[in-house]
Amino acid sequence: MSHGQQNPYSQGPTQESGYGGGGYGQCDRQLNPYASNTSEGNPYNSNSNNYELQDYNNQGTTDNNGYTQEQGSRQPAVLSQQDFLSRVQSLRNDIKALTGDIDYIGQLHQRTLSTTDQEATQQLEHYVAQTQIRNTAIKDGIKGLERDLAKTTDASRNTKKTQLESLKTFFKSELDKYQSIERDYQQRYRDQIARQYRIVNPDASEDEVRQATEADWNNEGVFQTALRTNRTGHAASLLGNVRARHNELQRIEQTLSELAILFQELAAMVEEQENVVVAAEVNAESTVQNIEKGNEQVSQGIEHARRTRRLKWWCFLICFLIVLAIALGVGLGVALTNRK
Repeated sequence: MSHGQQNPYSQGPTQESGYGGGGYGQCDRQLNPYASNTSEGNPYNSNSNNYELQDYNNQGTTDNNGYTQEQGSRQPAVLSQQDFLSRVQSLRNDIKALTGDIDYIGQLHQRTLSTTDQEATQQLEHYVAQTQIRNTAIKDGIKGLERDLAKTTDASRNTKKTQLESLKTFFKSELDKYQSIERDYQQRYRDQIARQYRIVNPDASEDEVRQATEADWNNEGVFQTALRTNRTGHAASLLGNVRARHNELQRIEQTLSELAILFQELAAMVEEQENVVVAAEVNAESTVQNIEKGNEQVSQGIEHARRTRRLKWWCFLICFLIVLAIALGVGLGVALTNRK
């Protein structure tokens, strides 16, 4: 894409997701997005955060992800199914915008490989930084929905769980794609460093070339050492390109490190959710067992009451027979006495 062309993503999903006035479409005019008001350039830091999920706990603080935490001891509110699905859709839209950003980052990597244009490098830095902001915001939004799901006990739980699992799978697939692109260009940058180093030092061994791809080219000593065998202006220019490629490698390594942390946090979310499910299953099983024990005790009580009633009737019958026998005996005795 030439510098005069319009950024294809400036009118696409990026603006839809709220980057607006400080978004990517203006990076040709404003290469440092962080010099402006962050509440405009980064919607995730604003008070109108799309992912703000209130009343998740009673800490009475606001964390660095923008989630308002209500003070007090009352039970935290749970999102309705409609509100939950609305937030899921909002996050899906952001992930779709992330897809366009990742594709454009790949294009910018290709431009930096084929040119020393500083504008492309600055745009790449800008997009990588904004993509990390977006990734973090999406991750935090998913965390908020996870917390809501953990508090949901009504019939909407299964629907929420299904939608959230689908959302996490979608997000992870885009992170996998981003990671794959970064690793691909990481190798391409190393290959270019190796080619340019061989031009400057044609007699370099494979081991020396490998060391060159791993060297810290921002270290002036390393740069000057590489120029010892070839001090022409062309060699200096090539090694300058090598230094630029090294900077890109460092940026990619940082991105891959951040993605690795993001994957770990997503895995931790899954583990936490599994623990919640296991705890719920244990509680449900315990409840069933308690109900069964209660039913058993009720049955025993009923049987005991029946035995008690039967015993009372037998006692009454025996007493009646005894009284009857005494009455008959007395009656016979009186009758015999009267005859005499």
